[in-house]
Amino acid sequence: MRPLQNILLAGNRVLHLSYDFVTTQNTRYSDVAKLQVPNLVCLHQFCSRCEEAGDIEHVCVQCGVRKHLFWEYPVGSMLS
Repeated sequence: MRPLQNILLAGNRVLHLSYDFVTTQNTRYSDVAKLQVPNLVCLHQFCSRCEEAGDIEHVCVQCGVRKHLFWEYPVGSMLS
């Protein structure tokens, strides 16, 4: 097996994603633990063209809408 090489792709081919799960802990899992149920997922994306744009509402020509919020079925909606 060949070892991995740390090679950066061309800047216009890279899409950066960051996400955050907002959860509630209202469901008891056991006597000492509660189940964390996600109720909101926030996803932000940017590429080399729009990474310097300060406004997240800015729609990029290359990567499109940069801010996504998923309220209903947050995890499944984000993955699809």
